[in-house]
Amino acid sequence: MLISYGMSIVGSSHVTKNSPCQDSHCYQVLSNGWVTAAVADGVGSAKHSEIASKMACDIFIETCKEQITEDTKFSEAKKIIAEAYRKADLKIKEYVGELEDSITDYDTTLSAVIYDGRKLIYGHSGDGGIVALTYNGDYIKVTEPQKAEDGICVIPLRAGENHWEFGECEADVASVLLATDGVYDNFMPYLLKGQPVEFYIPLIRWFMDNNVIGITEQNRQEVEDSRRSFLCGDSCKSITDDKTVLVVFNADMSPKLKEDSYYAEPDWSKLQDIWNRKAYPHLYKDKSDDFSENDFKENPSQNERTCSDEVETDSFQNITKHSSGSDTQTNIPDNPVTDDTANGNQSKFFSIFKRHKK
Repeated sequence: MLISYGMSIVGSSHVTKNSPCQDSHCYQVLSNGWVTAAVADGVGSAKHSEIASKMACDIFIETCKEQITEDTKFSEAKKIIAEAYRKADLKIKEYVGELEDSITDYDTTLSAVIYDGRKLIYGHSGDGGIVALTYNGDYIKVTEPQKAEDGICVIPLRAGENHWEFGECEADVASVLLATDGVYDNFMPYLLKGQPVEFYIPLIRWFMDNNVIGITEQNRQEVEDSRRSFLCGDSCKSITDDKTVLVVFNADMSPKLKEDSYYAEPDWSKLQDIWNRKAYPHLYKDKSDDFSENDFKENPSQNERTCSDEVETDSFQNITKHSSGSDTQTNIPDNPVTDDTANGNQSKFFSIFKRHKK
């Protein structure tokens, strides 16, 4: 049996500005028992993006419902998911054209899947992403955030199919999680970048591992409510962007358990020290230690700054700006030795989560 839960929560920065939640999500059990699911993040700088994100999800799901029947083979799903993307993009552009409005005011991302309880077909446009938990208990980063060459501007759905990503997960999938960047970035903290496991396992496991969740039709709402409470609580105050998570489980399959060390809390102090020494070598040049650069893998930019709408790519102009990066990630301090935010925000988030889940 396939069971889903999901939520879209307005971010505190949007509440302050009296603006709506620009995220959307939708899922549907199809006539043949498969589940199709989608999340979309309306771009913060686009003033009507909440309309586009809802349209993208709704049209994607409706197209899958129309085209997938009891006789549909899973090998046909990739073609169907691509058609659903094309239709969502077209319908949004037609809607904007009828209003004689600017398409840049309706920018959105779209991440979506078709899942049969074992096999997973996915589509992706923009940032945020999709994570799969395999039968073997491995967490797989299914998609990569799509950014322009500057590494800042998000590539939206309207960029077209030359930028969209479609594929099939090679491993058997026990559950799949879709999230907008307000949540997704916190599943993969920058301190874990380049580590053997880049996910913060204790956190993401609580959202999608049925060994610890035990989701059923009877407790599905309770599971959703507890995750909503967490995302709305003190643990996530630093996430001011909208927050969307959507998870689909094969409730008849619990992923294989690994060694206890796989689920252990990372040594955040050590990881922070490694990062500090690489990022600020001048502060450590006179100190002898056993630090090796091999212990560190370079992290991505931590603060997406707002950029101009006028950015050219190989296929179109006006890649959109996205303010979400500064909403979701811990700031890197100018001086990690004297600035307590170097360890503060990150470790506080994790310690509060540990107390919450108990």
